[in-house]
Amino acid sequence: MKPTLTILIILCLILSLSSCTTQKYLSVIDGSKASGTLTFAYEYGIFEKPVVHFLEAKQTAVQKCQGWGFKGAEFFDSGLRECIYRDANGNCTRFRVVYKCQCTDQ
Repeated sequence: MKPTLTILIILCLILSLSSCTTQKYLSVIDGSKASGTLTFAYEYGIFEKPVVHFLEAKQTAVQKCQGWGFKGAEFFDSGLRECIYRDANGNCTRFRVVYKCQCTDQ
């Protein structure tokens, strides 16, 4: 195989891996009935571009909060991203994004 063709194939593989869109659903990872709060999260790898389904998470939060006697739920504005796995060189290759949600009486 010619060197230019090999380089072209490698570049195509790298580009295709770097743009992997993945569907992510938030999962409840913690909650407190006493304070009326829920914590949701999702995880993704370094080559993933997550598309998060917030509507389903909102529905889950409202159902959980209503089960605790509240009327609704509101998410705080943004999630907190944290590294959960590092490779041998110390580079982060897996992330977790955490969102807080407050149960409401409205």
